[in-house]
Amino acid sequence: MDERNILDKLLEEQNGYIRLIDAQNEGVSKYSVLDYIRKNEMEKIAPGIYISPEALEDRLYSIQLRNRKIVFSHETALYIHNLSDREPFSPVITVVRGYNAKHLKEDGVVVHTVRQEWLELGLTKEQTFIGNTVRIYDKERCICDIIKNKKRMDIQVFQMALTSYFSDNEKNIHILMKYAGIMGVSDKVRQYTEVLL
Repeated sequence: MDERNILDKLLEEQNGYIRLIDAQNEGVSKYSVLDYIRKNEMEKIAPGIYISPEALEDRLYSIQLRNRKIVFSHETALYIHNLSDREPFSPVITVVRGYNAKHLKEDGVVVHTVRQEWLELGLTKEQTFIGNTVRIYDKERCICDIIKNKKRMDIQVFQMALTSYFSDNEKNIHILMKYAGIMGVSDKVRQYTEVLL
């Protein structure tokens, strides 16, 4: 496959985005990538990340492309899972403790940190409203997170998320209690479960 075909394929797979590193990993030279970007009038949105003029810019996807190890969580995950009707003003993510998130905070991203063994607990993938796939926590992990961080949550978002989750036909109480046990919030989660089920 020639370099142009490789770049066309990457552009299609990533919904109008190209990461320089992905192209180079496919054997395409930096010169060829930059030439392709220039000819296709693509815009640089971050170091090594370009978007085609036809693509819709997706802030969450752009953040994910630049930071492969982050997980969308809390208010952002609730909104994507339809457990909240309020789109957060700032994206909310979780990273492992020790991750250098200074650049994310400077970009207006709300950053939560967790111990290494919790980072992938409940990790799944979902589509943003523009249709790009991002790393995100499942509904059960979101509920544990917001109960654990209740004091920092907007009370209306908190209440709607719990009410929506417990009335959802696809809720999984067994998984919810498993996560709650790992995260040390079993008693609190059980209290809400008894009231809302």
